[in-house]
Amino acid sequence: MEKLKIVWSVKSECGPIRKKNEDSVFPDVSGSGFVPFKAGVFDGMGGHKKGEVASELASSVMEEDYKNLITYVEKANKAIYEYQENNKDSEGMGTTMTAIKIDEGGVLHVAHVGDSRCYVLSKRNLIKLTEDENVPGYQNVLLQALGTKKKLSIQTKDIKLFKGDVVLLCTDGLYNELGEEYLKKKLQEGISAETLVSEVLLQEPKDNITAIIINII
Repeated sequence: MEKLKIVWSVKSECGPIRKKNEDSVFPDVSGSGFVPFKAGVFDGMGGHKKGEVASELASSVMEEDYKNLITYVEKANKAIYEYQENNKDSEGMGTTMTAIKIDEGGVLHVAHVGDSRCYVLSKRNLIKLTEDENVPGYQNVLLQALGTKKKLSIQTKDIKLFKGDVVLLCTDGLYNELGEEYLKKKLQEGISAETLVSEVLLQEPKDNITAIIINII
């Protein structure tokens, strides 16, 4: 079977309001290649000490080679937990994690904790594969995040991809500024992550903004 080819674009920006970018992204450069491929977005908990360290710790775990996507989330959670135990000034830090792996058969696997998102545009339909884990009525409060408890409830989803499909990973700083119809239209037009994030920056967003767009070609 012919391997699927992919082209991906990546962009992460602090935005005009926040003092630092607590989002992390893997991979951190745009490129192209063939499956298998893995990627992730990580939103360090804003207002908490060292949110950027938590998201960086999670993203660095993606450089390892594990068979199961859930293992990446568990290892990242453990790394953040242990960092806090050894660095008392960082207690209370955490991060979201939305990680994907596209296998050689063209199946997209998703593992997710928090309120970042994974979308797939397929056959002109925009499908949200992740559920936001926020406290009802409190959009900025997470039900769970990496680094906040030892045992996480990890969302998983699998979906077959086809040529022409587009995968979007993004943090809440992006989707809070753009409606899903707008996202769908832009993804259909073949927008890059750099351009999409630039469009959000024009609206002077309150949060950091991160996106990965993966085109199956």
